[in-house]
Amino acid sequence: MSNLIAVTIGDIKGIGIQLLIQLWSKNKSKKFVLFCNISLFKKYIKKHKINLKLNIVNRKYKTILYKNNYFNIYSYVAKNNAENTYRSILFGFKECKKKNFIGILTLPLRKDLIIKNINRNFVGHTELFEKLDNKISTNMILYHKDIIISVVTTHVKLKSVSAILKKKNFLYNKIYDLNLILKKDFNISKPQILISGLNPHAGENGELGNEENEIIKPIIKKIKRKKINITGPSSADSMLINKNLKKFDCFVFIYHDQGLIPFKYISQFTGVNYTGNLEIIRTSPDHGTAYNLVGKKNVSNNSLINSFKLINKISINRKKYDKSKKITKSKFSKR
Repeated sequence: MSNLIAVTIGDIKGIGIQLLIQLWSKNKSKKFVLFCNISLFKKYIKKHKINLKLNIVNRKYKTILYKNNYFNIYSYVAKNNAENTYRSILFGFKECKKKNFIGILTLPLRKDLIIKNINRNFVGHTELFEKLDNKISTNMILYHKDIIISVVTTHVKLKSVSAILKKKNFLYNKIYDLNLILKKDFNISKPQILISGLNPHAGENGELGNEENEIIKPIIKKIKRKKINITGPSSADSMLINKNLKKFDCFVFIYHDQGLIPFKYISQFTGVNYTGNLEIIRTSPDHGTAYNLVGKKNVSNNSLINSFKLINKISINRKKYDKSKKITKSKFSKR
């Protein structure tokens, strides 16, 4: 396996590619390959008057020919922006599965552009990678310094959340997988997990909703039998108080905005979106396309930098975890 990172183009009209080029211009030692149609990319740099030495890494069949001090691109056929965005993900995933890259970093895209022009069933990166990797379930995780947040449901309507929670083993599998992710990917030997309720004040003993008593509490009881350290359901509005931040390793929120609102307030768009439970490593900046910032100077690229760092960190942690498992297995086999 190489030490290269695959980067998908996202929406070429958004802020992502601008930040990537700025980062590379300051630090040409960054080992990444951008997945983008070369003609569309050349139009972009010509429009923005950017001079880059380009290298197409896939000129030769089945070979990635990376060149130092060049802006490296993996090119493919794409007729328009929507097709370029979508095929970037498909090719990037394919090359990661072939072990040509240690992970994939996805730049922000416009979902409606994909839905209208390419795939009517497209929901988001997380769900697409879940399907591509043939996973029953993945975990959306937000990472900022030492704060790890996970959301149980992702890009679904709020009114659908309760019904989704009732699906057999849905919540159980999310927590069980999350515990392993924290061990394997984040090097936390005995994760301490705090989970929220769905309703205000975690249901107020059934007065504000029954999901806590009927779904969440029974699952917590069941999952504890697997020696997984989980506490809750807790009132979502006080999950991230200082006392809890010191005590718990991961905070699980039931639905998307319940977790992302406090996370983005704390991280101020320097955090990272990570898709757990994939065979590959996938991260993304936690901001959107930000068309209003395109072309402006002094736009922070901290989220992008942290997305690169997290791929390298998880890659190292996985190797440590796999090595420790081999050593443990070897010890038992000798007895």
